[in-house]
Amino acid sequence: MLSPQEQAWLDALRQHVQTKPCVILRLSLGDSDQLLASRHGLSEFTLARSHELCAGISTKTICFIFGESSEYPGISMGKPEKFAYVGIITSRNPVTTLETRIKVKRAVSMSPGTESAVCKLLKKKIHATNFRKKLQSTDNVITLSPKLSGYLLDKLAEINANHGWIHTISEVLAAPSRYVNFSAVQEDAVRTALKAFKISSQDYASDIELVNSRPTALARVPLMEDSVIEHDARTVPGYTLTASDITGRAIFEKGGERLEVFTANRRDLEHVFGVDLIYLNLTKKNIVMVQYKMLEQYSPSECEAEWVYRPDANMNKEIKRMQIFSAACQADPLEYRLNPEVFYLKLVRRDGRLTSGSIIIPISHYSLLVKNPVCKGSRGGLRINYNTLGGHYIRQGTFLDLIQSGYIGAFADTTAKLNTLVEAVLNGNRAVVAAVQSRLERNHPAIG
Repeated sequence: MLSPQEQAWLDALRQHVQTKPCVILRLSLGDSDQLLASRHGLSEFTLARSHELCAGISTKTICFIFGESSEYPGISMGKPEKFAYVGIITSRNPVTTLETRIKVKRAVSMSPGTESAVCKLLKKKIHATNFRKKLQSTDNVITLSPKLSGYLLDKLAEINANHGWIHTISEVLAAPSRYVNFSAVQEDAVRTALKAFKISSQDYASDIELVNSRPTALARVPLMEDSVIEHDARTVPGYTLTASDITGRAIFEKGGERLEVFTANRRDLEHVFGVDLIYLNLTKKNIVMVQYKMLEQYSPSECEAEWVYRPDANMNKEIKRMQIFSAACQADPLEYRLNPEVFYLKLVRRDGRLTSGSIIIPISHYSLLVKNPVCKGSRGGLRINYNTLGGHYIRQGTFLDLIQSGYIGAFADTTAKLNTLVEAVLNGNRAVVAAVQSRLERNHPAIG
């Protein structure tokens, strides 16, 4: 039985294949062995196939990959073992007079692992017959019909082991590219968090755990191994309460270092801290928190259009919430920061691309801008944009370098206390949330 969120993901995939029907890719024994021995294995690879077979394939097409290999993990005695994967075709380009190169990404293992076993899942005679006819072809690329694609997805979704890739594939296909909602903010937050710790798009996660039925940008992170694990909220390591707001966890290992990235529902974290993103550098013992704000396009009749930030009615409350936790503790005698500021605002263009530029300023700077006549609008409102700042802000690359080096962020003592509070919130400790709310009402600026 699918949860409402899982059903929504499946429905999105079924709708997707109506215009971009699924494709079957067959791998020979030799191809399989070579791909498994490649850098990313079957998670990401390219193949060259005839133009004729690839003619009807478009990008963002879901593909089912069937093959056999003597190198497949877990087999013994060198006997070839059959396997099945599901992934997304992300590009197709002619590479020779006769062949087209197709690229497959985000591929993970699926169940069952053979063409014949998948065929047995199809109970409707018309679909079972059509699928068998397709499999009788000797072609190594087979395009299914839209109706057969949708029915096949329905039958595969009845197997619990497939819920992980259904979650992943649907999230990848729906990945936002512009700042239009919180999903886009979380997407950018995950990307920039990885960049802050020098994790590139070529570095795959060694482990990804998704909490059942909870959307998360981590579902779109490339995985080193061949499966995505979905957990009930109660089984995510370190988070034992059913009220936990954790939605996903990814682990990256590089150069002897280990980075863990968590995503969570924004409700409680935003309610307590007024932020969307938290960077915690355990090596340098500094913590930085970021709140995203949208720049709106402003077009006064007397001048050209420009992008401005106009605070809403809740901004003062959010700033006060951040200031509660901004009181710096005493630094260690050997500890150094250029600035022990914890909270920053990241201004991005509404509906702008995630790859476009942004403005990053600490809230202490924001508090000064509120008083700056240059930032006053024609009607007395606050206007913050590229022109009024005159370049007096931090660009993302510099911001991330400063976090990684430990030159900005709270001192170690403050970091430890804030980290304890963050963990309590993520574990669903409603008492902590209530205590912070009470402290907000009393406006008591201390870190408990």
